[in-house]
Amino acid sequence: MQTHDSVDAMVTSYAEQAIKQARDSNVQLDFNENSVMEVETILAQLARQMADAKQSPEDVGEACKVWGSYLGEVVRRRFGGEWSIETYPGKQFATLTLSVGGSKLFPTMKVHRRLTQGEEDNVWLFYKMVKTRLEAAPGVSVQRPN
Repeated sequence: MQTHDSVDAMVTSYAEQAIKQARDSNVQLDFNENSVMEVETILAQLARQMADAKQSPEDVGEACKVWGSYLGEVVRRRFGGEWSIETYPGKQFATLTLSVGGSKLFPTMKVHRRLTQGEEDNVWLFYKMVKTRLEAAPGVSVQRPN
């Protein structure tokens, strides 16, 4: 079992990779909620590239960790929460999990669905839904953006 510190360090490293990859495409990510719109654009392009190139499951998994960590960090920095690695509900594998406001979010799984299932799994729409629920949840402290 990994400690919270090592999971946090792993998520931070993956999120920094997302920022670097975005910068390589002349996109600036800053953990602001509006940057999730940019992530959606990047994921749409990445999904097309992966479909054309028939990416290995390992490559898809790595992309999910990178972009899912960034997506989750946007949520965590806005609403708080703790990272852990937990078994995905109904499945037999562990994944990055963000616990916030009594809910568990699985951002790497959301990114996986976006990359493999298409636009109906839009991460910007997902973020807006999460934001609406967390802003209404009792006991969730919302960090106002600078």
